[in-house]
Amino acid sequence: MIPGRVLTAFGAADADVAAATPAGPAWGNGVRIGDVVYSEATATSHWSATLRDKMQVDGLAIAKPARATDGRFVVAGWMASGYVPGRPEIRLDETVAVALRLADALHGVTGPTGVERTDVFAQAELDAWAWGDREFGAIDAPVQVGHADLLATTLYDGEACPGLSDIVPFATLRPAGATAALAIADGLIATADGGVDVGVLDRFAHIPRLDELVLRFVKYRELVNIAHPHGKPNIRSNIAGVLDTLVSRRAATL
Repeated sequence: MIPGRVLTAFGAADADVAAATPAGPAWGNGVRIGDVVYSEATATSHWSATLRDKMQVDGLAIAKPARATDGRFVVAGWMASGYVPGRPEIRLDETVAVALRLADALHGVTGPTGVERTDVFAQAELDAWAWGDREFGAIDAPVQVGHADLLATTLYDGEACPGLSDIVPFATLRPAGATAALAIADGLIATADGGVDVGVLDRFAHIPRLDELVLRFVKYRELVNIAHPHGKPNIRSNIAGVLDTLVSRRAATL
């Protein structure tokens, strides 16, 4: 239930409140009221809102944050964003193309400051990266801000340009290809029941160290699935299949 003072602060109309509908996971399981989606804020929501407020990326409709009457982006633990139509879909090549354009736009952006990430996702990311360094060696590349959940927050509505509901930063700065690599990892895991189609790795082979980046992020999803209270055994099976395929692919190229 959204507190009344939050709705008042963001100027929600009573008629819209009465017709509120669930917005779904792409919006942090928030609530759509009129043309605004209300979601519980995270430690990085203010940073994301500040970034999305000004950011423009060609061919991408970024959800703009709403401001409260006093100018704040976050009120009593809640944030609000303008609704963008669409829903997440496994349109992987298109999403990777979005990732590359977004990475260009994020180059030089400062990440969240004064935020101590101790959540399951941040710890799993750090552990997966350490695993990758041990298994394959460190990746020596420039690092920058990236998006740690692009596939789940990219919105498709037919042939319209895709939308983006939020920007979720990695636990720390990562190579420019990391946003695309995680989107690929998530896409491979989601579709692994029908066999792991690694062709996407060949289509985007120009991304430096792509195979190793994707391996790190598949491991990341494995660690999240193990540690998260809502982890699912069937997803874990998909992850294991993708890991095996990617490790075999890498061994064949050495």
